[in-house]
Amino acid sequence: MDLKELKEIWREHGFRPKKKLGQNFLIDKNVRDNILRSISPKAGGTVIEIGAGFGVMSFLVAERCGRLIAVEKDTRICRIIEPRLKRKGNITLLVADILDVDLCAFTEKRKRATVFGNIPYYVSTPIIEKIIKSRRCVDEAYLVMQEELADRIVSAPGSRACGAISFFVQFYTKPEKLFRIKKNSFYPTPNVGSCLLKLRILREPSTSVKDERLMFALIRKVFSERRKKIINPLSGKGFMSIEKGTWEEVLRRCGIDAASRAENLSLADYAKMADMVGEITCVRPD
Repeated sequence: MDLKELKEIWREHGFRPKKKLGQNFLIDKNVRDNILRSISPKAGGTVIEIGAGFGVMSFLVAERCGRLIAVEKDTRICRIIEPRLKRKGNITLLVADILDVDLCAFTEKRKRATVFGNIPYYVSTPIIEKIIKSRRCVDEAYLVMQEELADRIVSAPGSRACGAISFFVQFYTKPEKLFRIKKNSFYPTPNVGSCLLKLRILREPSTSVKDERLMFALIRKVFSERRKKIINPLSGKGFMSIEKGTWEEVLRRCGIDAASRAENLSLADYAKMADMVGEITCVRPD
């Protein structure tokens, strides 16, 4: 579907995109084909599409997989595309917000789904968190998203782009930025650049840690004041009720310089810190 066809559908049904829903529709055939090659849907497998829109990708993906669950939040769009999607026997249209959908409800025992979507910029992080929390039934995710956020997700320790989201995603997945997508590949044209991000769900987390919740609490706390030495936010008032001297001992035993900044530590460093905190204090985050 090109821009001309898209506008014709809009005129016929009196449709106008809503900026608050982050509606920017893919109109570039070359980008569409590149995405399709990247996803390479498994024959007989299940694909869950986030934001089906007007079916630009839906029919093409459905031709290559066993079943497509097309999730679309906008009821106006659903009324327009439902008759078309019904003609394809292996497409199920689900009128819902993806954040309210149980992704595991569409997978059979021991089989995992592929997730694909052109996701709105304003809700990208919650969607990624949703996919990761559903990791027992998701194999891979391919997300058209804001390039700036994708850069943060794939960034390595030491990079300015590295943040709490980087460590969270890299703990559970292997993220890879596949290719950039120009702004004029969408209509209406977005204000930010995009890319296709691949998340391969790991069977086991990338780093061993005794208490994941504790480790991520540490990471969030340290990155809340990322320009300061890590000892400062850790020993700040109220955090886990642990005194500065104890935090200094934790860092010393882990071989971590208390003057380091948040982005200079690796995921393994944070795992060591969490294990050491548990060993020394037996304290857990609220």
